[in-house]
Amino acid sequence: MIPAYIISLKEETARREAMTKHLEDLGIEASYLDAVDGRQMNVLEHPGYAGKRRMAAHGRHLKPGELGCMLSHRAAYQKILDEGHEHVLLLEDDARLHEDTKAALESILAKKIPYDIVRLLGSPKVAKGKHRKVVPLYKDFWLVRLRTNPGGTHATLISRSGAEKLLKVTERFSFPIDTTMGRSWEAGMQSYSVQPGLAIQDMSFESAIGDERFNKDESPKSLSFTLTRAAFKAEEAWGKAWTYYANAPKDLAMKKKFG
Repeated sequence: MIPAYIISLKEETARREAMTKHLEDLGIEASYLDAVDGRQMNVLEHPGYAGKRRMAAHGRHLKPGELGCMLSHRAAYQKILDEGHEHVLLLEDDARLHEDTKAALESILAKKIPYDIVRLLGSPKVAKGKHRKVVPLYKDFWLVRLRTNPGGTHATLISRSGAEKLLKVTERFSFPIDTTMGRSWEAGMQSYSVQPGLAIQDMSFESAIGDERFNKDESPKSLSFTLTRAAFKAEEAWGKAWTYYANAPKDLAMKKKFG
């Protein structure tokens, strides 16, 4: 049985009840981790926040809810290490999993596939995007390497090494945790996904982070920001491309072994 943790605000009883019932139906046992409520926190006062880099890339600071999400995930990574787990299914309380999730994840572990994180969140956009099939898992599910990265951290399989790398790379942070997780080249992580996706987000619940983080009207219009933003986008495009193509030999070797 893969240990499972659910990040959830303590007062979100309706979310917890729905999540508990959902996982029971799938035969997955999980425990709750009380999330950090960042909504009333001052982002600029947090010692780990690298605001200058954030402003150069996005022209606006992280929202308090994003800070709380980052700190909640960091606490989860530390718990993985403290409790000595080799693999953990880390969920947010609005994740909804496919009925074959347990079998697909057990296939990853049974094959002893070396990985740091496996992102389970799927969407039609991600499914249509460029990706490389690496290892067949269960039924029609494949471990894949995406050419880009899915958003969201609602459902992730994390190894001990992945928790160590994520903790280290987030000692100083400028981006939300899902962006940081997607920038796998910075942490030196082996990051995969599963296609078709094994998880979706339950949109019937209001976001605990808030949707104001998607408001781009706050971004400055200055020439300096235009240049730093372009540099950030170019660096990110390079990182995604390098990760995808540099790992091709390793991925093809695994496909040959397990295919």
